Amino acid sequence: MSGGKIVGGVAAGVAVGTVLGFYVLAPNVEGGPAGTDQSTTSELDTVRDELDAANAGLEADDVVLDSAAAGMVRDVLKDRSVLVVTLPDADPAVVDAQEKLLRAAGAADGGTLRLTRAAVSQDSADAVKTLATSTLPAGARLSEDRRDPGYHLGQVAGQALGSSADGESQASPSDRDLFLGAMSDGGYLDGELSGTGPADAVLVIAGDDTGYAGTFAADLAAGFDATTGGTVLAGDRGAAAEGGALSVLRGNRGDTEAVSSVDNADRVAGRITVVRALAAQLDGRAGSYGTAESAAAPAL
Repeated sequence: MSGGKIVGGVAAGVAVGTVLGFYVLAPNVEGGPAGTDQSTTSELDTVRDELDAANAGLEADDVVLDSAAAGMVRDVLKDRSVLVVTLPDADPAVVDAQEKLLRAAGAADGGTLRLTRAAVSQDSADAVKTLATSTLPAGARLSEDRRDPGYHLGQVAGQALGSSADGESQASPSDRDLFLGAMSDGGYLDGELSGTGPADAVLVIAGDDTGYAGTFAADLAAGFDATTGGTVLAGDRGAAAEGGALSVLRGNRGDTEAVSSVDNADRVAGRITVVRALAAQLDGRAGSYGTAESAAAPAL
């Protein structure tokens, strides 16, 4: 993806907001829409044209990269299994495209866990913590220092669905079924877990939710990372906005050093980076990637 086009698109968007604010909120000032000159209208039209051009450029980049993406990630995750966890606000189109690219990268299907709105609701916080405690697999543990509902759920899910160092399941079939059954009975799963498992790494895909839901998603990813071979939290720029999952994660230095994050998974370049970031996680490396100001690098 062209960095110049990304910057151009962002700058054009800011300019549109500035001009619209002037045009709508200050109609009677000199040079405004009630004024005698047409400079404001012309400027607005120009900025709109620039924004349209920048967006068209990004779409063109996606078309080019999409045809080459499979070859760029071929065998990157060969013989490694990935569990995909989706938050209720995750874009289904982003999820489907990312899962397709994971298969192209040779990743084995570690399952897809679709969380419901109830799972990320603050009203369910105590119930989720109780579920985590009551479904912990034999020999597994939960953090006593960090007791956030999302973190504990990530920990128990990682130990119930993740693989051990030798590639075998960390949990027994009965413990795995106990956890999934409790999640389903509690209304926290959309459908049932698909796929074969167990998972070597975890990909958590978030949307634009902020507040408690954004914090829950960030904590969930950190909990998964603490109990599996590695975790990537992905979303679009909305997830990197203040209060969003990526913003919360990147605001915690300890989590940022452990969990990888990608804020442009709605673009082909971002999805390629997600695949590479998962491979890096399995090698013990983490990073923050994308186009938001909080990203450390545009891609891996």
